[in-house]
Amino acid sequence: MSSAVSAGGGPGAGIDVAKLFAGHSDLAERMRRFDWSATALGPPETWPQSLKTAVRIMLASSQPIWIGWGSDLVYLYNDAYKAIIGGKDAWALGQPTAEVWREIWDDISPMLSQAMYGDEGTYVEAQLLIMERHGYPEETYYTFSYSPIPDDDGNAGGIICANTDATRRVIGERQISLLRELAARTADARTWQQACALSVEALSANARDLPFAMIYVGEAGSDTLSLAGASGIAGDHAAAPALLELQSTAPWPVGEALRTQQAVVVSGLAMMFRDALPSGAWSLAPEEAVILPIGAAGETGRTGVLIVGLSPVRLFDDDYQGFLRLVAGQIGAAIANAQAYEEERKRAEV
Repeated sequence: MSSAVSAGGGPGAGIDVAKLFAGHSDLAERMRRFDWSATALGPPETWPQSLKTAVRIMLASSQPIWIGWGSDLVYLYNDAYKAIIGGKDAWALGQPTAEVWREIWDDISPMLSQAMYGDEGTYVEAQLLIMERHGYPEETYYTFSYSPIPDDDGNAGGIICANTDATRRVIGERQISLLRELAARTADARTWQQACALSVEALSANARDLPFAMIYVGEAGSDTLSLAGASGIAGDHAAAPALLELQSTAPWPVGEALRTQQAVVVSGLAMMFRDALPSGAWSLAPEEAVILPIGAAGETGRTGVLIVGLSPVRLFDDDYQGFLRLVAGQIGAAIANAQAYEEERKRAEV
């Protein structure tokens, strides 16, 4: 048996909210309890039929969908959309869209205006949006459409937006492209120096995952590493010294990375260097860098490290770390192959 509730959420006359907000999902239950009279939408009994229909479609869908209604585009969404909205789920329901997505408002407001006040909706594929869903800026990519919902007068009363998360696909394709480029560029390297130079040329093509990068290489048994190539950062920057001491931790603890053969993350870069670090493809400079060991190879036992400024709009999670390990491994293989060629050439000359 369904129950009729009033606009304020208490029992009374007006509209069967159990039917309007049908289902057992979290958002359906929250919408049934929500005090809509405290929002610009007013009590559900006053909502136009088109909005009621759109809400029922949204709640029944397994695709992430949100609805914005009225001049403020008051926000409604379904359970599937909770993965997109993240930490904002605690307060976003019933709020103006401009408040919910203030950090990407400049990106989406022109498209919303076209859907609300133009002649047709909008559609974009793999749109870059720097969202702040968990307390930090985050690189995301979404394919979505804004379609106008007519009100009872036939004008656009709001919009409905269906979303597909393309983040993993876009980033994955970008990273695979870099690994292929790295392998192709270094395939014909004939000296380890050439392998390093060609490697940093390839790395410069992906300033989103590698805002800056340096390769340091040392002779077998040496206590120092020399800068063999840099991407995205000037050679006279304090973060890219010509030599690094294995026994020193300043500015980079390369000795630890080589001793443990593990990635070493360095945080607080803004405090470490007087001059601003390069930001690559982003408006923010990296606050963290990672040092990845490049193992010794060939008869010379030459060893080295790859130092990468980490994206300021991504967490250094397993996927990111795994990708950079593959990059370091590819560089190590290029150096090893070049050294093997050099050693074979020297033997042939004897």
